[in-house]
Amino acid sequence: MRKILTAVFLAAMLPGCFILRRTQLQKCEFRLAGTSIKKITLSYLRIAINIDVTNPNRIDVVLDRMRFDLYVNDEHVANGVSNLKTRIPSGESVKISPVITIDYAQVGAAIISTIKNLGARYKIVGTVYFDTPFGTVSFPVTIVER
Repeated sequence: MRKILTAVFLAAMLPGCFILRRTQLQKCEFRLAGTSIKKITLSYLRIAINIDVTNPNRIDVVLDRMRFDLYVNDEHVANGVSNLKTRIPSGESVKISPVITIDYAQVGAAIISTIKNLGARYKIVGTVYFDTPFGTVSFPVTIVER
């Protein structure tokens, strides 16, 4: 009987450990690490947004997906999604590079603002998601780069 109770107790603890491992993603640091051009056309620009995710935790974490909006000088420019399940080892950084499409017709105000301010401030406002056996958990992320 004692072995059965121990087995039931251990089985009940496993989902909790799994969720704890996933929730440690909230302590990760997100930083804009640049961009790279993927495609240029007459009507749009496709770029990869490079985001460094640093895991300061003592355990590995998993980033299931991220949805975000990109702003240039507080003007909405594009939105993006990263659906890659990414494992981030303890104490290390991993780069994710979601690809976004910027329609030239929608960035006029951002271009004018950049010229007027003699520079640009980039901001990513998004949501990071991680999946658990009991459903999806999310939390907000904001990255500001001058």
